[in-house]
Amino acid sequence: MPLNIERTRECLREFSFERLFIEELGWSRPLRKAPLDIDVKESRFVCRHIAELSGAVVLEVEAHDGSIPDAKTRAGVHKEVAKLHHENLLIFVDRERTQSLWYWVKRQDGKQVPRDHLYFKGQPGDLFLGKLNQMVFDLAEFDAEGKVSIVDVARRLQSALDVERVTKKFFRDFQD
Repeated sequence: MPLNIERTRECLREFSFERLFIEELGWSRPLRKAPLDIDVKESRFVCRHIAELSGAVVLEVEAHDGSIPDAKTRAGVHKEVAKLHHENLLIFVDRERTQSLWYWVKRQDGKQVPRDHLYFKGQPGDLFLGKLNQMVFDLAEFDAEGKVSIVDVARRLQSALDVERVTKKFFRDFQD
């Protein structure tokens, strides 16, 4: 199933991330319905499960003060979420739902390297469409039991969100 650009762009514009992942990217509805409350550095966050696939989860995260937290606090939220869900994508949103920061952590050589991707209301979203296209799962990719490997899901997240890899490839191609 190729990505429907117009419907995906509409989901981004409306900050309808649950609809985006489930209806456009082919992910599943989350099993957990109750929000998860997390306290980090004297701040409280509500994490709402919006989609999952093979154990990888996508959570929408909102701070009680309505702001998008700083890098250190985002890392703290990720650390708490990772205790429950090793593979995850956190989408931090502000109270007005005009800004989002997509937060994914790359694990390599025993290190964790966060990758941030900003999306603001009103952006055309072309860059995000390219990233999202790599997160699409088609029915043909699921096995007879309706499952896909967590390794495949993690690989897709990395392919979409590991900016350094894309940047290095760009400069390598540019040099050639």
